[in-house]
Amino acid sequence: MLTAPRAALLLASLLASLLMPALTTPTPPVAVSPDRDAILQTIRNFYIGDHTGSVEHKRLSMHPQGEFRFVDRAGDYQESKFQLVATRGDTLYTEELLSIEIYETVALARLRLASKRRPEAEYKLMTLHKANGAWLITGISWGWGVTQ
Repeated sequence: MLTAPRAALLLASLLASLLMPALTTPTPPVAVSPDRDAILQTIRNFYIGDHTGSVEHKRLSMHPQGEFRFVDRAGDYQESKFQLVATRGDTLYTEELLSIEIYETVALARLRLASKRRPEAEYKLMTLHKANGAWLITGISWGWGVTQ
């Protein structure tokens, strides 16, 4: 005859045997895109170029037909072609990569820039395309604040 304590023990043992494989089975590793490192290097090159004014790093990271797009603080839409020339570097901010999404030959990088001039952060969305085996930034859009 099955007693209540014995039944409880058997039930607990049965549940443990059913649940344990799920709890102890390691999840397979997430596949990492082979392009991720190249995209990260492109973004690094962009910020080296922006912080130092290095035209070489700008050319390594920015497509010559790419554009900046944004709405200025007055509310007007602005866009301008990338200028792949040496400039004075901008060291008045630090960048933080928030995420990268990769879709075969197009990628989107989201970044947060902490300004040393203003208390509010700036957010950049970089569109990158892979052409002729190289990842280049083709568009940069930005704005301020998070609304969602």
